[in-house]
Amino acid sequence: MLKVVALAGNPNVGKTTIFNALTGLRQHVGNWPGVTVEKKEGIMKYKDKEFLVIDLPGTYSLTAHSIDELIARNFILEGNADVIVDVIDSSCLMRNLFLTMEILEMGVKNVIIALNKIDLAEKKGVKFNFKKMRKVLGVPVVPTNAKEGRGIAELKKTIVEMAEGKITTNPVTPVYDEIIEREISHISEVLKETALAEKYNLRWLSIKLLTRDEEVIKLVLRHLGHEKMDEILQHISELEQHYKRSLDIIIANQKYEFIDSLIHQFVTHFAEHKETLSDQLDKLLAHPIYGIISLFIVFYFLFKFVFTVGTPMQEALDSFFASLGDSIGSYITNETLRGLVVDGIIGGVGAVLSFFPLVFLLFVAMAVLEDSGYMARAAVVMERAMRKFGLPGKSFIPMVLAFGCNVPAIMATRALDDERDRILTMLVNPLVPCSARMVVITFLAGVFFENHKALVAVSIYAISLGLALISALILGKFVIKGEESPFIIELPDYLIPSWKTVIIHSWERSKEFLRKAGTVILAGAVAIWYLSNYPQPVGTGLSYAEMIGKTLEPLTKLMGLDWKAAVSLIFGIIAKENVIATYGVIYGVGHTEEALISLMRQAMTPLQAFILALVTTLYLPCIATIAAIRTEGGTKWALVASLYNLLLATVVGILAYHLGLFILG
Repeated sequence: MLKVVALAGNPNVGKTTIFNALTGLRQHVGNWPGVTVEKKEGIMKYKDKEFLVIDLPGTYSLTAHSIDELIARNFILEGNADVIVDVIDSSCLMRNLFLTMEILEMGVKNVIIALNKIDLAEKKGVKFNFKKMRKVLGVPVVPTNAKEGRGIAELKKTIVEMAEGKITTNPVTPVYDEIIEREISHISEVLKETALAEKYNLRWLSIKLLTRDEEVIKLVLRHLGHEKMDEILQHISELEQHYKRSLDIIIANQKYEFIDSLIHQFVTHFAEHKETLSDQLDKLLAHPIYGIISLFIVFYFLFKFVFTVGTPMQEALDSFFASLGDSIGSYITNETLRGLVVDGIIGGVGAVLSFFPLVFLLFVAMAVLEDSGYMARAAVVMERAMRKFGLPGKSFIPMVLAFGCNVPAIMATRALDDERDRILTMLVNPLVPCSARMVVITFLAGVFFENHKALVAVSIYAISLGLALISALILGKFVIKGEESPFIIELPDYLIPSWKTVIIHSWERSKEFLRKAGTVILAGAVAIWYLSNYPQPVGTGLSYAEMIGKTLEPLTKLMGLDWKAAVSLIFGIIAKENVIATYGVIYGVGHTEEALISLMRQAMTPLQAFILALVTTLYLPCIATIAAIRTEGGTKWALVASLYNLLLATVVGILAYHLGLFILG
């Protein structure tokens, strides 16, 4: 059985870069058992040995406030790791060592500190005495610059030696005021009488009880009973009266004081702070006004990059599927079977797969913005605007994730502590255009607005995000009431992203698009083909698709859309990519994009194409997103989200169409 190496650390410390450096491409991404939080694991090879490396969720502490913190804490607490690598940003030592102290307080001895971003610390004039640091902290310390590969070989060697028991550690743990230490000792003595002493570090349990950690209180209550637990809670209340503040704040402050005393023993010099490039860039990119302008410019060029680089690739793939359809079709003599294979399967799936380069490049661009440090600035800039609409600032992160896919974005709302914030973010999240809707937007923008496709795409994104903010204001006032939570986010230094990390991330995120194309979209394409050809082919007035479309056409006509659009929107509920695939199947030219473009240009005006793209972006979320909302918030909120989006898309579609007619004269 492989020995396990767990990577822990704050967000934005370069933990993922170290994970990639240790494992290369020998990685797997799934979910943690029982939850939908992403779990990354990979194989590290060192000489003839192999180790399983697990990347724990990035956290600032190990409390019970979020699912990410609980996953990281429980994994360490259960002793699942043979080695724990605590990745620290050496340029932000005080904050990072807080998590280190929390890990060491658990009684964990198999810890290695990867002192990452050492180059940034050196640029800031921070000098370390590494030998003294190892002695003071009592655990191995390996300075690294993961982006350039510095220290990775030494880190691997130290991991192997730790796993094989060749390194002895003596971890330091925080010391608190005498009155708190007395209570820690008292609680520890009480807990010695229980079976908890066999499994957990009693000092850690005692400290967590003092901070009123809900999960620890439940755990201890099962072993102590209510009478003894009430006695402990009474002692805690008396201590809080003594300090006139809650003990979690007191203990956190004293922990920082302890860390400060440690740092002065091995950090020998802090240079006078000079304005860095990051500081200079933030004057523009994090500015209340210029930051908003910069945000739109950045995302405009993001789409410009995606279209300019991705369009030739998309056209090449489209030609490939057209040739494939013609080639295979020539060998099939049965007309019905040929229609199913060529128009249904190759046409439907091929029309979607040809957009894979655009989806992949979108993820690449997003990864670059994220890894460079810009996304945190975007969060700060957007938070100021979002706050005015009653949307919590922290919800920006799930909303950014929604640009890739709404499903993991819905799951990411678990990181929000407040229930009101979580539900509100969940409801407006589907209004953020995901990569699937990007397929529809880019196709229609490219076909009908060839010279202004990036501008049209950005405008649809801007309308959607604007409506998300307005929706948050409406829902926050009339549907989900409550107080907003404070906004806290770290602004890391700007960095040049590691292309290896960017490509790995982009592939992991975009391969879900390929999986959908081979499953949900394939099934949808076959269903569309069947409904379009039975009982009679489309155009005769007898196909099931035409019957369904014409039933809904009185409503879609108000938006300027015909029955074909109605059918495409229905199948778009299965997967948004089906909106385009449906047109290909209905016209019977799904494998030949040139023919599809020609027919759509004849049947639709640019205004109608804009409305179709806009309505596709706003109306009912896909089935997977609805299911995610139901799982995270319950059936009630899944229904609210579905009905609200449907109503919003209908009203906006009708208004936008008639406004467009008025403007065009």
